[in-house]
Amino acid sequence: MNPRPLDLDPTRLGRTLDDIAAIGNRYAGTPGEVTARDYLLDRFNQLGLSEVRLESFPFLAYERGSASCALVGPAPAEFECNPLQYTATGEVVGEAVYLGDATEADFERLDRRGVELAGKIAVVHSMFPFDLVTVLEEREVAGLVHICETPDGIVGNFTGALYPPPLEPPWEGRPTAYCGVTISNPAGRELIAALTDGAPAEIRLAHQGGYLERTAHNVVGVIPGSEPGQVILSAHYDSQAEGSCVYDNGSGLASLLETGRVLLESDLRRTVVLLSSAAEEVGVWGATAYVHAHASEMEDVVGMVNLDGIASAYPAHREIWSADAALLALAVEIGAARGWKAHRAMNARSTFSDHAPFTDAGVPACLLWRPDYPYYHSRGDVRALVDERAIAETAGVSASLAHRLASDPAPIPERVAAP
Repeated sequence: MNPRPLDLDPTRLGRTLDDIAAIGNRYAGTPGEVTARDYLLDRFNQLGLSEVRLESFPFLAYERGSASCALVGPAPAEFECNPLQYTATGEVVGEAVYLGDATEADFERLDRRGVELAGKIAVVHSMFPFDLVTVLEEREVAGLVHICETPDGIVGNFTGALYPPPLEPPWEGRPTAYCGVTISNPAGRELIAALTDGAPAEIRLAHQGGYLERTAHNVVGVIPGSEPGQVILSAHYDSQAEGSCVYDNGSGLASLLETGRVLLESDLRRTVVLLSSAAEEVGVWGATAYVHAHASEMEDVVGMVNLDGIASAYPAHREIWSADAALLALAVEIGAARGWKAHRAMNARSTFSDHAPFTDAGVPACLLWRPDYPYYHSRGDVRALVDERAIAETAGVSASLAHRLASDPAPIPERVAAP
């Protein structure tokens, strides 16, 4: 069966992007998050979705406090920083060790040299510092200095622990055993220079923040199908801690609403569930809570399509991520048929967004996006840097994939387990 070419309207996408930018910051647990939730609830009802509702869940919220990072000793220096969310609070002092990108090879290099990390401050470059929790806790580091890649000397906002989130008290694994901060790229270069001049260097870190239980809400709506089976189409509505965060994830929200509008005009065999999840940036909490609450339905879900960081105004590689080889092949095929040829097709389990809990529940799940965006997780992620035409091109592939999954009478490709 050839996929129906679903074309998304850039003008409509742009209007939603304007709305999201006007709401501003939507960090979990803030008034902006509530405003975004209510906006989406209203939009779901305006679209004419069925069974529109809020589904609540508890989560451990982070309340941002102060942070500091300084070299101590004969050549002291202070570095502007942001707290690394969901790491321990308090103050630590320790010898600094630069771990590069903190890859497996970097740790093997340290082991060959006999370098112990216990009680020390790890300094790392990493897009995803939350991926380091297990190895850093096993090696008993005292603290983490995360160097971000954001341009213009901007200090980004990042999470020190992400997936899987604990769904109830005592919130096991939150916060981490070590405290952490994020510093800018220029500050990182200055710090690395101090660490490589031949003399040991000590760093003092301080992180003051708060953790408390709150309630968040997923926004859910349904496009009924004529036969059994479900397709999940998902986009998170929260943001990181600063700025309007239009790329991440205003681009996904605009795509979700426009795809829902187009699918409503289709005759679907299977039900499409539109899920706008909460608290993704701080732990993939919303999607995980949804999978947990609907565990009995997961066998009926033939596929999940994640809309997150779809595209910006910057040139970027076209990527597809899926742990299910058959779904990945189908997404590649549909993209190619639309002139959207993937530069990277990643057949791997990944934990950085809302497809992760669906994958772990045995649901074929995928993410199609253009992720090379320099202002990721920073106040620089603004409306002017997000192009609705680029979003329409990329999200049109996701929409066509969702339509294929919801309407194809042939058997869905056999599920393939994650490697």
